[in-house]
Amino acid sequence: MSKKTKRVLSLLLSSVLLLSMLGACGATQVPPTVESPQAGTQAPAAQTPATTAQAPDQDRPVTRGIVVATDMETPSLLPARHTSVHGHWKNVMTHNGLFRFAYDSVVPVLDAAYSMTPLSDTLFEFRLREGIMFHNGEEMTTDDVVASFYFVRTMPEGNAMHASVVGIEAVDRYTFILDTGVPNAMMVGDLASQPNFIMPRSLIESGHDFNADPVGSGPFKFREWNLGTSITLERFDNYFDTERSARVEYVEWRIIPEGASRTIALEAGEIDYITTVSFPDLPRLEAHPDITVTGIPSLTMHYLLFNHTLPQFSNLYARKAIDMALDKHSMVQVGFDGRGVPVWEQFPTMLPGISSEGIRSFDPDGARALLAEHNIDPETLGFQMYVFNEEMRRKAEVAQANLADIGITTTIVMIDLATWLAQTSGGHHEAAFGNFTSSCIFLFLRGTMHSASRGGMNRSHMNNPEADALIERAVSSVDPDARLAILYEMTEWANHNATWAPINVGMTFRAYNANLIAPELAPVGFMFMNMMYWAQ
Repeated sequence: MSKKTKRVLSLLLSSVLLLSMLGACGATQVPPTVESPQAGTQAPAAQTPATTAQAPDQDRPVTRGIVVATDMETPSLLPARHTSVHGHWKNVMTHNGLFRFAYDSVVPVLDAAYSMTPLSDTLFEFRLREGIMFHNGEEMTTDDVVASFYFVRTMPEGNAMHASVVGIEAVDRYTFILDTGVPNAMMVGDLASQPNFIMPRSLIESGHDFNADPVGSGPFKFREWNLGTSITLERFDNYFDTERSARVEYVEWRIIPEGASRTIALEAGEIDYITTVSFPDLPRLEAHPDITVTGIPSLTMHYLLFNHTLPQFSNLYARKAIDMALDKHSMVQVGFDGRGVPVWEQFPTMLPGISSEGIRSFDPDGARALLAEHNIDPETLGFQMYVFNEEMRRKAEVAQANLADIGITTTIVMIDLATWLAQTSGGHHEAAFGNFTSSCIFLFLRGTMHSASRGGMNRSHMNNPEADALIERAVSSVDPDARLAILYEMTEWANHNATWAPINVGMTFRAYNANLIAPELAPVGFMFMNMMYWAQ
């Protein structure tokens, strides 16, 4: 088998991403990829596909499973109980929302919902597809949507992605009305996000443990979870969307923390797919005749988070000096073997509304001068930096040397992802290397900076009324031009205030058996194992 390597290493993709992001953020009508029923007609049974884009050949037989290696374990299999991409990868296999993100464009398209009809700027009538079956044999109805939406509100990890929905009213078995309270540009994106996935009302009310047994309606159903070792999901034969039903019998996720071990396992045929490729191993994998490597610029923002509740990080000039001291080109070179783009803006520059006003540059002399000008003793600014993978640790070592050069002492603390999430959500950290991936600047701003997201995705624990007001104005604006102007104002404010120290936007790489046919990568790194199949 000859090598098949696909790599897109230029941010020329940005123009394509911009169009996708504008569609994802501003969608307040039924996406054009799905036709709404005519007034007075009945929604079709659920075997009608949500979309026909890139559908697999229906004559292709269901074949053996896929063994996937990932670098770390999800903190939870309950969709609303985490904000981890490692959990999201499993959640989209076992659950459905009213919308889903199209993997080839990251634009939300209808999924469990058959239609969405705007009744006003704040009220929307939804109709479910009929005949969607949960893994426990029950049919999905409006009651399940209502119960799931009240359920997510009890969970701080997922509640931020439900904030756009303030009310829900059942009309009949398949029809309900959502109320956003105020015009809200985030509603469709929220409804496509995993915290809003739908679960059976009967199990919610009975206190079912969805982490131990994640019952949904997705193309795969849960088989077993061996903590620290593997998670196995098997094909669900009654999946409603026949064109997106699974073409493999099962997917086994193996947790292999060491990058070199993942590479060796793929070369030896012990696994079929790597979600997180070790950057030093990329040339070796790209040269392998039986392995496919795919790469694409991603929307993942990497940064050094500051806990704003602590004295050293409540000082604006201390944050600015730390940012100026970091050699981000060296951090990308050491952490990612140069496969990333250093940034000084607080957000991914590919998203619309990102300002470059107020950014800084690598200037250790300027950092020392700024601390001296404001009578800040660098010895009082020492802190710990949490990391949870190899790439973060390597970047942290560069940062440690950079900060020592201006007199700030730091300590690197390596912890697992679940601990990192718990510590940073709870504010039990000083600083932490982290990343955030979002298909929409609204989701990024609200999740990482709004005070309502503290205890969840706002891991800086910012509580700034000015920032909150700007975010709320942008989200509720119905005028696209006015909304874009507010976004520029908000992101310029973030640059000036050095919310965190941005490091880089990343590259998403996957490596897998060359006989495995997988969808093209999306810039947010989504994976849909139901769309993968074996060529032979």
